[in-house]
Amino acid sequence: MQILIAFLSLACLAFFQKAERDPRLVGKWSMLYSKDGNGEIVKDEFYGKGYVETYTKDGKLILDPQFLRDDLKRNGISEPLDYSLIPTFSWKTWNNETIEIITSEGSRQNRYGFSGDTLIFGYSNGTTRYLLKRK
Repeated sequence: MQILIAFLSLACLAFFQKAERDPRLVGKWSMLYSKDGNGEIVKDEFYGKGYVETYTKDGKLILDPQFLRDDLKRNGISEPLDYSLIPTFSWKTWNNETIEIITSEGSRQNRYGFSGDTLIFGYSNGTTRYLLKRK
């Protein structure tokens, strides 16, 4: 019975958390690097490219078209990028620590935080991603 009460309490807390948009995220962010679960910098085909992610006040997330082109190439697709097919993303935050990215195919939640002008995302697989605020 105590387990059921604890579960219902947590469910209610999660339900009543206020979804918002942390204004500190709004703007353009350049990707610096990612680290794997061991804290090692990931030097993959995206490393050092400085892709830009834009978080708007009204909750849109706009990815760098060059990132999308490079991702297509990585997956063996060499046709030019059809801009009309770029997916639409939106975002919201909870308690200034969790971000939810919403797509037409579902959503995912990650932890985030700041160190000066650097935005840090933490993923469930132990990876962290670092982005620098653009002026």
